[in-house]
Amino acid sequence: MKTIIVCCGSSMITSSVAVTKIQERLKQEGIDVKIIQCKFAEVMGNIEQYNPVLVVPTGTLKEEQTKGVPIVKGTSFVTGVNEEATLDKIVSYLK
Repeated sequence: MKTIIVCCGSSMITSSVAVTKIQERLKQEGIDVKIIQCKFAEVMGNIEQYNPVLVVPTGTLKEEQTKGVPIVKGTSFVTGVNEEATLDKIVSYLK
């Protein structure tokens, strides 16, 4: 099973919103994925532990923090702008 990391700055609120929207879309697509939700400070450790195929930050995350794992920016889940395009990108990494 593929794994993705969804992360945010500190309070976990924005990443929770993103996780819900991602789960809904993946269910529609019939894609079974493990989603790890964490804070930015926990990303590197979670990459080592879970070996994700994708990181979805809801804010600014530096590329060096993902150890080469691709990033799909999840700011659209916060702003509400272009959510479908973001979900399309996420799905493309998981098919």
